[in-house]
Amino acid sequence: MGFALVMLPLLVAFTNANITFGKLTKQSLFNMSQAVETTRASRILLEELAIMERSARQYFVLQDKLLLANYISAHQRFTKAINSLLALPMSKPLSPTLMSFSKQENNLFLSINQSQNTFDYNQNITDTFNDLSQQANIFINENNRLIDNESALFKAKVTRAQQLLFWQSLTLVPLAIVIAGIITWMIARPIRRMDDAINQLGKGNYEQTIAINGPGDLRLLGSRLDWLRTALKELHQQKQLFLQQASHELKTPLTAIREASELLNDGIAGKMSAEQSDIVRILRDNSLRLQTMIENLLKYTEIQFAQMQANQLQQDIQATTVGDVVNKIIKIYQLSVTGKSIHVLVNAEQIILQKNIEQLHTVLDNLISNAVKFTPENGEIKVLAKLNKSTIIIEIKDTGPGINSDNQTQIFDPFYRGNQANNGLIAGSGLGLFIAKEAASLLKGDLTIAPKQTSADIGAHFILSIPHTSVSFSH
Repeated sequence: MGFALVMLPLLVAFTNANITFGKLTKQSLFNMSQAVETTRASRILLEELAIMERSARQYFVLQDKLLLANYISAHQRFTKAINSLLALPMSKPLSPTLMSFSKQENNLFLSINQSQNTFDYNQNITDTFNDLSQQANIFINENNRLIDNESALFKAKVTRAQQLLFWQSLTLVPLAIVIAGIITWMIARPIRRMDDAINQLGKGNYEQTIAINGPGDLRLLGSRLDWLRTALKELHQQKQLFLQQASHELKTPLTAIREASELLNDGIAGKMSAEQSDIVRILRDNSLRLQTMIENLLKYTEIQFAQMQANQLQQDIQATTVGDVVNKIIKIYQLSVTGKSIHVLVNAEQIILQKNIEQLHTVLDNLISNAVKFTPENGEIKVLAKLNKSTIIIEIKDTGPGINSDNQTQIFDPFYRGNQANNGLIAGSGLGLFIAKEAASLLKGDLTIAPKQTSADIGAHFILSIPHTSVSFSH
């Protein structure tokens, strides 16, 4: 319907042009045939008048009946030509002149018939023939004038038709373009809404109902998208519920394992040998790591399912500095740092934090834990923090295997672990960087991977940027 509506003005213009040109063609052919017929008949009048005059003169001199028959035949042809001219529409204005002309010639014909027995060719007959010839010439000139007038009228009509078609095209073609633009907008608007709806689904927003207005096919596609949204929402809720329940259920036996390992480590069950102490220490450290992983799962489900807000994570913590937060986190992983002989360099400006410390702790904890995990023995970790105008810049660099360029676009996706070798006893969940990215977003900041400056650069290099509006501080 839309394409038909766009084509309608063009079809109207084409049909009208076709009709106009058809009429002009018919008019042109008609005028041409009329001009040819009147010119031929006018020429016949002059020719037959000359034949009649010559035949009449010769008859009265030679008194030959054959010459009289020639005169009568020429008269009949003359009369026929007069009748043809009277029947032509172009000669209508000259009909009175033709009738008078024909009557005068007919009177001459009767006069000659009456004089054929006396063979008296007087001067009146000669004068009449001369007068008829003059009238024939006058008629021919008038007929030519009428042909010129018809030609001028036809030329004017063609000019008017050209102007009409020009203005018609000038009106209808833009109208078709406007209609096409309106229809394109009518189709593009629901398509844009579908694109927005698909983007919302890709971002995990399943709450807003998808309703697409427009052509029937697009409305049907919109209902299919809404059905897909509902299905994805149910699957997402089931996934989050499973993660919540599984994480919660895992915490109970893990708590028992931690308590038992702490009791053994404190010597409640009796004095242990050095080897037994090492085994208990490994058990306790890995239970702590397992607890961290479970807490990450809980944080992930909270971020995805509850759409947690920044104010929900604020804690009534006393003012501290970025360096204190970093050192506190490094102290948690001191055992692994010491065991791998990792050199940790912290260079943080005296930036005092007063709120939203928990979110910052979450980001740095995940980044530093990854750095400790992937940095090889005798490696190095650098933590740099500075205040750049209204933005806090925190950089964390290590000397580990780094992040392949193929993995950088997906490294912040949930449950994505890449293909790097794992140095720990327990594989990661693939949630650490995702949670760090989400926590940075809650701080209205951004977490990115710094590009390698040269091919000699090794390790991972993360940059955390936080605006001053997200973390109150003094410098």
